[in-house]
Amino acid sequence: MMRRVKLALAAFLLTPFAYAADVPDPISLEQALNYAEGHPRSQLAPDIAQRYPEPLPLYLDCHSLAYNNNTSPDNQRDRSVSPLISPLEKQRLDIMERFFDVLLADSSAVRDSENMAVYYIPLDRTRTRMELKEFSELDVAKLDAEYQIVRQQSAASTASQRLTRSLLAQAINNPQTLPRDLNPLNLDTFPATMPALDELVETSLKNNKWLKERRDDASADERAVIDMTLRQQLIELLLRLDIFKVAEARSQSEISWRDYYLELSRTLYEQEVKSDLGDAMTQQSKARLQQQQIQFCRALTFAQLNALQGNPLWPLPQPEKKEEKPE
Repeated sequence: MMRRVKLALAAFLLTPFAYAADVPDPISLEQALNYAEGHPRSQLAPDIAQRYPEPLPLYLDCHSLAYNNNTSPDNQRDRSVSPLISPLEKQRLDIMERFFDVLLADSSAVRDSENMAVYYIPLDRTRTRMELKEFSELDVAKLDAEYQIVRQQSAASTASQRLTRSLLAQAINNPQTLPRDLNPLNLDTFPATMPALDELVETSLKNNKWLKERRDDASADERAVIDMTLRQQLIELLLRLDIFKVAEARSQSEISWRDYYLELSRTLYEQEVKSDLGDAMTQQSKARLQQQQIQFCRALTFAQLNALQGNPLWPLPQPEKKEEKPE
């Protein structure tokens, strides 16, 4: 299934766009971030850049994901660090968002392709058995209507693969090139603890040179607003990390359940007992996609914290190694 998705994507991307030799294939996140320097947006003054807002990611809605869609939609909260960091760092964060969005689009396409196969198989069997007078045209029409719904969803997922790649191409200042293959990321480990809020505020005011320069040139009232905005943004990012830690545990629990259920469905299928093998595969893919979303949002949140503190966005901080006690 994955091979068919990749072949379809390759054909989709190569027409009518040409593939530029100076873009690595596959491209890694580290390589993509290097394209931020010299990007036109990184050269614009913030007030001018606001006149040309960037499209929001298709899949990476971290605020809604963190709060389980229980809050009012506010996608701009994912980008509220922008006034506090340099345009160059903002461009790097944008590249990271676009990179993650492409990987999620690819995973979504695999899930929807599997789902389409789940609905097509019973439709095809029913058509064949209708010729044997075992099913009616009404039965076929019902299954066909259901299949066309998931077929449309699969077509939309395939289109999103191209759209997210187009946005990534814009972010790396190479709009005529749609990146084909992206190197996967290893995001299995994150720091277990974070510095206290006051420490993060102090570090940001000290090491974020872009913010420090603007704060030095500001009036007393403006500095007070900057400080409050910085503190609030740090609070929101820290809270988001706490939520994602819990969400990661929930996601892993669901994946374990889906894996067991898939194995049961596969066993029943092999024994020619009625089973929902196709649906079990789709639900497993859906669970793994959400886990991927959570991991990417956690990574992006750490990167935003790095940017506020004047630290490199990538690689992310690693957990502290536990000291081995001598025996």
